[in-house]
Amino acid sequence: MNESAGMFSSVAVLAEFHPQAKALRFWRDEQQEMLHAKVELYDAPLEALQELEADIALVSSSLSDAALPDFHAFCTDIESIFRGAQPSGPVTQLSAVDWARFRRISAYAQYWQDRNPCEVSKLLTFMMGIPLFSQLLGSFITRRHGETEQAIMQQTAEPGGIYIMGVNRFHQLFSDEIDTAFNEAKLLVSTFRGTRDDNAARIINGMVKSTFFHS
Repeated sequence: MNESAGMFSSVAVLAEFHPQAKALRFWRDEQQEMLHAKVELYDAPLEALQELEADIALVSSSLSDAALPDFHAFCTDIESIFRGAQPSGPVTQLSAVDWARFRRISAYAQYWQDRNPCEVSKLLTFMMGIPLFSQLLGSFITRRHGETEQAIMQQTAEPGGIYIMGVNRFHQLFSDEIDTAFNEAKLLVSTFRGTRDDNAARIINGMVKSTFFHS
């Protein structure tokens, strides 16, 4: 993933799904001259449901680096965690996951599994798909080479350069890419959950690779 795609990918989940998302800030630091991006959040109390939404967004964002290249193994890890078991695949290699938040989500899912299995199924799909969504969105935005991407890269070309964009503006500018990435991620998760034969990993990972090159 190139620098521009990685920049958009790093903010995609919080910008789209965190209930307190306010603005996106892009900058290049003056020491290592690396490009960075961050979602600024409103400082306001959250209601109970919003707290769950925030936990899901924050954990999903931290999982993005594990979604590729083995999406099948990643989804298997998420399934294990939701059952209360330990992951054994790419999620175990992550160092920035807030496990306290993740355990709260897992406990919520296990509590509601028998009471509202449809909602738990949706939550599982979301936790599998949104980390992939972020990577797809970064790729799709960069592939278009639109004016906004160019403006951000120009503004941050030199150390100390900063570009700030409101979350609503981000949604407006990249609505097509957001919708496409979200739908592709949902489709790939559905395929994972419906494919359980010996060739499942090859099929799922092949579909993911194809999505990045052909969508």
